[in-house]
Amino acid sequence: MTTLMNRFAITLSCLGAALGSDAACAQADNRVESHWRITHAVTAPWAPAASSPNMAQPSWVGRALTFQTKAVRGPGVLTCSHAVIEPTQYPAEGLFQGSLPTPATTAAQALGIMLLPLAGVRLTCDTGMFEFHRVDADTLLLGLDNQVFTLSKAPGALAEANSPEGRVQQLLEAHFKGDMGFTPASTERKQDWLSKGLKHRVALYFAKPVSADEVPVINGDPFTDSQEYPTRFAVNKASVSGSSAEVPVRFADAYRNRSVTYRLVRERGVWRLDDLLYEQGETLQGLLK
Repeated sequence: MTTLMNRFAITLSCLGAALGSDAACAQADNRVESHWRITHAVTAPWAPAASSPNMAQPSWVGRALTFQTKAVRGPGVLTCSHAVIEPTQYPAEGLFQGSLPTPATTAAQALGIMLLPLAGVRLTCDTGMFEFHRVDADTLLLGLDNQVFTLSKAPGALAEANSPEGRVQQLLEAHFKGDMGFTPASTERKQDWLSKGLKHRVALYFAKPVSADEVPVINGDPFTDSQEYPTRFAVNKASVSGSSAEVPVRFADAYRNRSVTYRLVRERGVWRLDDLLYEQGETLQGLLK
């Protein structure tokens, strides 16, 4: 029996010599799976400086997008019928229907795109034409109404809301919506996802007197282990042991990939973040002391 995923999996032929690299050749083997989640949105690089942001579309974050037989189900205009999907392959100048400002390669890198040309698919249906660009195995980018939406099919994006992966997914979607700097205000927005112990540690950290001439112990964003914030994330499957869980998360942009392990504890039936383990072996709790 043919599954929905198989019916909608579209394989692009390898363009080999034309692409000129093994990485680009591998990228040409592109599949569009059935189930995706919109994880965050940023203002598009082509948006006019004086344009007012569309306040309806940020509500799309956390919404599902599902490719069905000859139809798509999602928020707003992304729900449509008579759907036709075609493979695409674009240089930087052709991405987002040619909307990137020049130099297009630099604008693409700012959106986390490194390998070019970039594979993807074009969706044509009764509400319009939409192009999805596959920036990595788990991630699609969609440009629409002066915004660029990121869609993910990583395990966390498709997980149950109350699972460890689902809780980390929601935390990071909230994190990517606002100021990602490590400040009292930014951590206050994430209170619902933090354990009692971690909230206490964070409060003590910010209560310490700090000289204006001193570099803070945490200099950057501890939730993504970065000073230059990543453009995307993928929440992977959790490892659960009793009331504890570890959830590996991959962060990426056009220049690097890094992993952070989210350590959760179950408090009163709810999974909450208790610590972060970084690739170098340091932990957030250790830095907060």
